[in-house]
Amino acid sequence: MKKISILFFILFFNICVSSENGVISISENTVTTQIVNEEDYPFVLANCLNDEKGYQILTPFDLEDLKTTINQLSQSKEDELELKEAIDFCIDKYNLWTDRSTLNPEELAKLYDENISLAKCLREKGLDVSDPTQDQPKIDLSNLVQSKDETIALLDECEVDEKTTKK
Repeated sequence: MKKISILFFILFFNICVSSENGVISISENTVTTQIVNEEDYPFVLANCLNDEKGYQILTPFDLEDLKTTINQLSQSKEDELELKEAIDFCIDKYNLWTDRSTLNPEELAKLYDENISLAKCLREKGLDVSDPTQDQPKIDLSNLVQSKDETIALLDECEVDEKTTKK
């Protein structure tokens, strides 16, 4: 039960942290890009397979759970090929499991810099978090002893602090 609670906390936290998920342009050639955290890839893939390809996959707990569920869906070679095409479609559409070297280095640098500032702010507010690395630009909040509500409140405070210092 505790693992499930932690998983839901991490999922909820990732949704709250990544509130600015797109790029907006005023030009005629407007492009919106959604950035999905790697921890959410199994959920995004399952949702895509359900909503866009007509499958009925339960929301997975993690990647291994999704693999097990997908392996059970194939009854024949035809089913397997059809499922593989659907999975490839969803992976391409949502840009899942891409090679890190193909990502825009400027975006990675910006994410890294923002998370360094966020980690510093969270430490100043009393959370014991380490700085992200350039290989893993996300902040690891999985070992926090604070409650979800306390952590979210501190994240909100850091976001407000960041906005007021930029003005």
